[in-house]
Amino acid sequence: MSDELELFPAAPVAASASPTSHPASGIARVFVDVPLRRAFDYAIPLELRERVSKGSRVLVPFHGRKAVAFVSEIVERSEVPVSRLKSIARVLDERPAVTEEILSLASWVSSYYACGPGEALAAAVPHDVGTEEKKTKRSSLDLDAKVELAPGFDLSSTKRMGEKQRRILAALANAGGSLRSGDLLRIAEADRASLERLRERGALSLTSTPREESEPEVGTSEPPPPVLTGEQESALAPILEDLSARRFQATLLFGVTGSGKTEVYLRAIARSLELGRGAIVLVPEIALTPQTERRFRGRFGSLVAVLHSRQGGRARAREWKRVRDGSARVVVGPRSAVWAPVRDLGVVVIDEEHDPSYKQESSPRYHARDTAIMRARAASAPVILGSATPSLESWQNATEGKYRLARLRGRPGGALLPRCDIVDIAREWTEVRAQPLFSRALELSLKEAFERGERAIVFLNRRGFTTFLHCPQCGHVQKCPQCDIALAFHKREAALLCHFCYHRAATPRGPCPACLGPPLRQRGSGTEKVEEVFRTMFPGVTTVRLDSDALAGGVTPEDVLRRFRDGSAQVLIGTQMVAKGLDVPEVTVVGVVSADTGLSHPDFRSAERTFQLVAQVAGRAGRGARPGRTVIQTFNPLHDAIALAAKHDFETFAARELESRAQLGYPPFGRLLKVLWRSPSPARVEAEAEAAVADLKDALSGKEAAVLGPAPSPRRYLAGKHRWQALVKARSPGAIKAAVGALEARGGDKAVEMALDVDPVSLL
Repeated sequence: MSDELELFPAAPVAASASPTSHPASGIARVFVDVPLRRAFDYAIPLELRERVSKGSRVLVPFHGRKAVAFVSEIVERSEVPVSRLKSIARVLDERPAVTEEILSLASWVSSYYACGPGEALAAAVPHDVGTEEKKTKRSSLDLDAKVELAPGFDLSSTKRMGEKQRRILAALANAGGSLRSGDLLRIAEADRASLERLRERGALSLTSTPREESEPEVGTSEPPPPVLTGEQESALAPILEDLSARRFQATLLFGVTGSGKTEVYLRAIARSLELGRGAIVLVPEIALTPQTERRFRGRFGSLVAVLHSRQGGRARAREWKRVRDGSARVVVGPRSAVWAPVRDLGVVVIDEEHDPSYKQESSPRYHARDTAIMRARAASAPVILGSATPSLESWQNATEGKYRLARLRGRPGGALLPRCDIVDIAREWTEVRAQPLFSRALELSLKEAFERGERAIVFLNRRGFTTFLHCPQCGHVQKCPQCDIALAFHKREAALLCHFCYHRAATPRGPCPACLGPPLRQRGSGTEKVEEVFRTMFPGVTTVRLDSDALAGGVTPEDVLRRFRDGSAQVLIGTQMVAKGLDVPEVTVVGVVSADTGLSHPDFRSAERTFQLVAQVAGRAGRGARPGRTVIQTFNPLHDAIALAAKHDFETFAARELESRAQLGYPPFGRLLKVLWRSPSPARVEAEAEAAVADLKDALSGKEAAVLGPAPSPRRYLAGKHRWQALVKARSPGAIKAAVGALEARGGDKAVEMALDVDPVSLL
């Protein structure tokens, strides 16, 4: 286990000197769901004394409102005078919502990732769970629900509303009056409670997507377990020993795409169940959950529970309670499943452990992979981290011996990795004297596959029809008025959309609005255009598209993937969703329309991300009896991230990239803290960032650390706020801790928001 996960040693937050006792029924020390890293004391009314205990979820008065809080302990004395103690208003659950194990994990997340313990605990319990929510008129909030402004609501009548409510209404108005609730909360940087209050005031309406609420099936659809290969047996044997010995050990299961990593997971979980213990399986994308769910239900039946935000409220609450009660012992889900109340946790699986979606980008900004490792260590349970393209941090831990390294070099049954051909698009365009979206090699490969009755995947990590509108005379680009981002053209909606705040604008007609010269021209391509061009080239071939645009209107990822798996569609076109874990044996051709979309990002991980994405999507081909072929189109055919991905050569890529990281002190050879300041006022945010960095440099003087910045963020203006950021690079974990402490201790301009991101996975 790597020592860097001990960056912030967990310590309970407790009241200090001069305590006074409460004469009635004791005092609850609680963590409120706010970004404060301290506990608050509340009196327990006599009528609630029997219902309040450690781990209870309660409703408390907090700064003029009712807030959800979690009881961390029951005490008899407080530093707050008895006369000033407020009382708990309500208990939200018949039994404690969080266990001692989850309380401890939340304490570590709070101290390590610099967030409030209450925020971490709120992430651990679905909002739909509880017996008292109906009495408080708090309905479950589906993150995929459609939110719309109520007809006739006066947007100017917001004087008595809180700042978060005003931000929600402004974001909704900028998006044309309708947004998915999860996107709305992200853009407005608001919480569910604010959205619920607006609904109660009649300012907006929420329409949930209909979802299956049936009881989980006891599945037996999986065929009998296959005979393990020698490599699978070698990888599995020490994990089974760890299970029997109740011993924590992290194993990096480094296996090429299609090498049978899932079967190793299944065998380890089967052994954990035999020992009377449970399991957690993390997957990076909700789109992958149904596919993984089928495999695991087929093997373990009703012992499997699935937890993710696309479930309806009742289904999510039911599954969570099944886990808490012990009737479900295997939990499958994305990032938030790391908090599942599994009894006697025996093994943790982190599939596609390299995936950046395991890092939450809003508070609490925890990394599910590292959080899962800490949970497993506390439970004396082994961890399996599976990937064909591991994160360089995990790879370094494995090569240094902190993790066990297990290799799966081949595919079961003798299936070969796909042949990968790189097409230099610049040369292609010169030779054909045009700028086609599909190269001759890709077009020919697709044609031959369709003639053989095979299927294909076409990948482009950009959505929309075209990526921006550009004036050929003055260079003007049509941008979002709320963000410093080019508006993308969406042909189906006949509108320009901001892919961050969802601002909608009409497509300009006539001359350039900046120079009154020629009309704006479309530049770049997205998946919507890829689909249109494909249908023109292959008119008889059926397609489905998987991106966030295609999932609007209640369509789910499983709906799309089901059509592709059952053969209703011969081609799947999509963004990065199609690159993660998709296993369809009939796919023999994969086309990467542009492998360069992430290489130009100002982030030290851009090459690593590009390698992972290209290698992963290439690995979707040839997973059955027929050989596969991947065509990679690029303007950078000699770049290591592309050339080595085409050769399936992760180890050479990792060696070269790690050498560069070591020279620059980037992870895994150093630690990072990203500090972001944002405000509607450009002058105030700049001044606050400059002052904070000056104080930060003084605090870090003499320590092994450097402060880069402050400077305007690469996304310098988003959702109506100007953004500045700085980066702390440190050789020692203590320096990061000191930086966090210095930033939290200073007063600063209260009108400027500050966000701390420990171990950021993105610098944008």
